[in-house]
Amino acid sequence: MKGITAIFMKQKRDSEATKNRILMAAEAEFADKGLYGARIDSIAEKAQTNKRMIYQYFGNKEQLYVNILEITYGRLTAEELQIEWEIMPAKISIQKIIRLYFEFLEKNPSYVKLILCENLNKGKYIEQIDFTNTKSSVFHTFTDIMDRGKKTGEFKKEIDTQQVILSLLTFTFSYFSNRYTLSKLLEFNLFDSMNTQKRIKIVTDMLLKYICCE
Repeated sequence: MKGITAIFMKQKRDSEATKNRILMAAEAEFADKGLYGARIDSIAEKAQTNKRMIYQYFGNKEQLYVNILEITYGRLTAEELQIEWEIMPAKISIQKIIRLYFEFLEKNPSYVKLILCENLNKGKYIEQIDFTNTKSSVFHTFTDIMDRGKKTGEFKKEIDTQQVILSLLTFTFSYFSNRYTLSKLLEFNLFDSMNTQKRIKIVTDMLLKYICCE
């Protein structure tokens, strides 16, 4: 009986390892080539497996792509959940969340590429993802920070929280999604860490100036 259990556990570990290799290879392939340019043959080769295993675990290329989108979006939520926002003053929380978004996007270039790809798809596949937990985390976190700031008198009561969230997301994401073109057009290296730190400060100052009471 112990021998059978050991074999079963090994098969389970091997299965999980194969799935993880497929997901890692698929994320790189989809980020570089998009859904329609990505090839299952290439993913299988990078994952050191075969196409049959990919179809067995994920059904088809589109479903594998949806899985990658869900995993990628979930990473940012996971980072937000690690921070105890409720114990910080609201103003400090805003400063910290702006820095978190910049640093997350810096460390996760595939996140930026995949969102750009999905926008080219007009959000067709993102509709298949259950974003209940992800969206509730993002909006709950920021809404709670804004509500606390309004109650303590740090933030203006008339400020539209949804607009602040939109500003945060666009200010941070556009810096990384347009790095190559803006670096050329502005003759300003957006890949330089000092320039990134400067941008974090400017975005933080702008948002706080808008939401904070005088």
